[in-house]
Amino acid sequence: MSKLQVSIIKCKSYQPDELAEKIKEALRLIGGIEKFIRPGSKVLVKPNLLMAASPSAAITTHPEFTRQVLRLLKGINCKIYIGDGPSVFGSEMENVVKVYEETGIRKIAEEEAVELVTFDKRFMEGYFTLAQHVKDCDYILNLPKFKTHEYMILTGAVKNLFGLIPGTFKLECHKNFQQPEHFAKMLLDVYTAVKPALSIVDGIAGIEGNGPATSGTKRDIGLIVAGSNPVAVDTVLAAIMNAKPENIYTIREALKRNFSGASLNDVDILGESLKNVVIRGFKLPEISLPRAILNNLPGFAANLLKKWLTFWPRIDTDICQSCDACVNNCPQKTMSNKNGKIIIDYSQCISCFCCREVCPYAAIGIKKSFLARLLGK
Repeated sequence: MSKLQVSIIKCKSYQPDELAEKIKEALRLIGGIEKFIRPGSKVLVKPNLLMAASPSAAITTHPEFTRQVLRLLKGINCKIYIGDGPSVFGSEMENVVKVYEETGIRKIAEEEAVELVTFDKRFMEGYFTLAQHVKDCDYILNLPKFKTHEYMILTGAVKNLFGLIPGTFKLECHKNFQQPEHFAKMLLDVYTAVKPALSIVDGIAGIEGNGPATSGTKRDIGLIVAGSNPVAVDTVLAAIMNAKPENIYTIREALKRNFSGASLNDVDILGESLKNVVIRGFKLPEISLPRAILNNLPGFAANLLKKWLTFWPRIDTDICQSCDACVNNCPQKTMSNKNGKIIIDYSQCISCFCCREVCPYAAIGIKKSFLARLLGK
């Protein structure tokens, strides 16, 4: 069986001319855009627009990166839509509009005369909902951001598809799949349903440490990674950040399902050699090490110790601005604002860290059990 192709190209900046050249090269190496997307077709472009953050924060797919991909699609006469279901759970459409505005995507859509959409229409796919545009478009073009993720360790091509689940159903997913292993199963089900035609990763600037948002640290990475198989793309991203691919929950689940691309042996890497781009000092989320240790123990031992390996959100009252972003986005509704102070009901907390993900001030830390502190040393 032929290997899955993933290209790695170095790119130092978001300067338009360099970006245009490097994205084209990344796609040329794997066969060109027309190998994956038919000219004249309808395409939904799905960037990572997690929150209303400036492009300079490296939390969201850079608008100039998105622009260059749009121009490639326009070059083959595609009907293009751009959209995402960011972490503004609920029905307040003005919040989604704010995300589009702050991330620079709205401006790019207007300048390129491309339709920017909100996922107000949806359909059921098995046990979850998806944006109606997934069904109405011929192809999904996935534009992930290269970031760490406290819950899943990596935000890449597979995780980015979670944004195609619109509205409050994201909350239901967090409530129904409370362990990272179970959440990964759901993400693989979403990937299987969506089947994006192509994933082009904005890895020019990304997030390391306690990503994927303000609790993480911006890092200049200088890479574009592209491929048609999201699992293979993520396997390469894991290797670049010097992590064992099998310790990434989505890749671990893909291995169990015998999905192609879940091992580097399945992948033909084109462009830059992997050994030349591995980042030795890349910081993983602080909770990833103790979890990885348990994941590599025999099943009975891991299951025995997991109940003592716990993490909870902790409010830093010196930083907190009482904006209520965490309160509004908590799947379990365990957070409340009492006279300007955020209170957490730990008896109901599922440690999904959605609160940390949406906090614009990085005001939520991590409270660890004794075993978590011990294994994290």
